[in-house]
Amino acid sequence: GDGLIFNPDTWSAPYLDAADEQKLKAMIEWFEDRGKQTLKDHDRENRWYSDFLEMQAEQDIFADFLTPEGEGGGDPAKRWDTQRICAFNEISAFYGLAYWYTWQVTILGLGPIFQSDNGEARRRAAELLGDGAIFAFGLSEREHGADVYSTDMVLTPREDGEGWTASGGKYYIGN
Repeated sequence: GDGLIFNPDTWSAPYLDAADEQKLKAMIEWFEDRGKQTLKDHDRENRWYSDFLEMQAEQDIFADFLTPEGEGGGDPAKRWDTQRICAFNEISAFYGLAYWYTWQVTILGLGPIFQSDNGEARRRAAELLGDGAIFAFGLSEREHGADVYSTDMVLTPREDGEGWTASGGKYYIGN
């Protein structure tokens, strides 16, 4: 094929470090060993995928791919690298959106931590990633909790007819 469609039998990533490519190949093998029917059954049954989370922790995938270099303690494998992140996105989503979703929510939960000036929180997040932890995030409105039906966001057409203006607010709550 032309490489535009993911094929687990022929996938390779020569643009990645050999160790990163091997981690992702091990992840593909992990999924393939389960088989399509098992993956579909688990998805239909809404089964929690602790085995996937254990595998990624053993492979240090979240820890290596999502820890910024500055929090990696000098480990060259720990760095935020968009090529690795994109490769993981493609593979995990191919096998089931639940696998990709945990990864994405972890990224969203880590963003405010790793972008903050709180060195202790950044150090602790990197340590937890190293232990195999996953993260989360939350959005809320001060007056309404997380009730999306009580939002005070209003979209108003711009006078020049070129789009919309949003007014109102959301409050970010990182977990």
